Amino acid sequence: MTESTQLCKIFIVDDDQQQAHLMHEMAKAAELETLVFTSSTDFLKSTITKHDIVVLDLKMPGKDGIEIMRELAFQNIKPYFILVSGFDERVLHSAKQLAESKQLNVISTLTKPIGAKNFINLLNKTFIECNLKKQQQINIETATELLNTGKDSNTNVSDVISIEELKLAIRNHEFIIHFQPKVSINDLKLNGAEALLRWQHPTRGLVLPKQFILLAEKHNLMNLLTEEVLHLVIKDYKIISDNNLNVMVSINLSAQNINDLSMPEKLEALVKHYGIEPESFMLEINESALMNEVTESLDIFNRLRMKGFSLSIDDFGTGYSSLVKLCQAPFTELKIDQSFITKMTKDKDAKAVVRICILLAKELNMQTVAEGIENKEMWDQLKQLGCDIAQGDLISKPMPVENFIKWVSNRALKGYI
Repeated sequence: MTESTQLCKIFIVDDDQQQAHLMHEMAKAAELETLVFTSSTDFLKSTITKHDIVVLDLKMPGKDGIEIMRELAFQNIKPYFILVSGFDERVLHSAKQLAESKQLNVISTLTKPIGAKNFINLLNKTFIECNLKKQQQINIETATELLNTGKDSNTNVSDVISIEELKLAIRNHEFIIHFQPKVSINDLKLNGAEALLRWQHPTRGLVLPKQFILLAEKHNLMNLLTEEVLHLVIKDYKIISDNNLNVMVSINLSAQNINDLSMPEKLEALVKHYGIEPESFMLEINESALMNEVTESLDIFNRLRMKGFSLSIDDFGTGYSSLVKLCQAPFTELKIDQSFITKMTKDKDAKAVVRICILLAKELNMQTVAEGIENKEMWDQLKQLGCDIAQGDLISKPMPVENFIKWVSNRALKGYI
């Protein structure tokens, strides 16, 4: 294959000249051209793009494979990596996790000695995918260039949301709630629904929380925003109950919310004002919130439970809470972070984390919820592990309250899972 037709470059970076030559010959057998580097310094001087493939040995003199990935990530250069090492699989797995935390693309990991057939198949498959993606980008860029021909080059609307814009949205009540169902894995019965915040922006359209929550937290707006959320959820809950549906609704609270010692009384007064029982609500607290002052948190958690609210620890497994804090707090539900759920079918360590979370929850008399379930394979494995409740796009995407009511009414007529 000539350089002109090979859109994506393939780099082999290994200080072992014999091993590097062997991988080069394997690639050559697949009619793929490679650039071989036995020096990390020389490799980093090359022109590398996000469409290229880097077969990288972790153990290199000078800068090792971890340092190479760190430097490329710092420069925002993110090619496709195939990590190679003579170390055990745990080192390769950990290096892969590190790379992914830096938003680097790791296609696969290989333990030396490398099998020729597997290497050739992997390299060929990766190369075809990279070439396809690069060609698609070229097509998009070409089409965009044609569409923009003759347009005013100064037309540029910023996507950055300002704090003034967010404050105005709260004052103008521009937020809405979408509901995502939670179902029992054993009998498929509706267990509840999570209330998810959406910003119905007048010009931007529907804005998701990840685009403004950090801004709200930075400027201490979470209490104000949460108050808005609570009013919206209670309003929608009245609509749900008016349709003769008995559903427990989960509401997310932030670390700032559980610093307010008066919050349990405020929340109790709010639900009673609308004639709703506190038992109708599950309050989800992110695991990282447990890092706050334990005494005040336990004060608030216990008073919330005594008033009838249920408590869920959210995104469990991604924070740094100790088991002592988990045992101290009166949680009724443990929600396993979706990053482990989405990896569990292909990553035995992620599956081990899920298994341990489920066992831990059972020992503490808590129900387990798996969020982010996307396919039947995830569902089957979670059922086998004894998980109680499922949530994710396999069941339903989040939807407005009217659609949620229709979904609940119609789901008995269809086959699910």
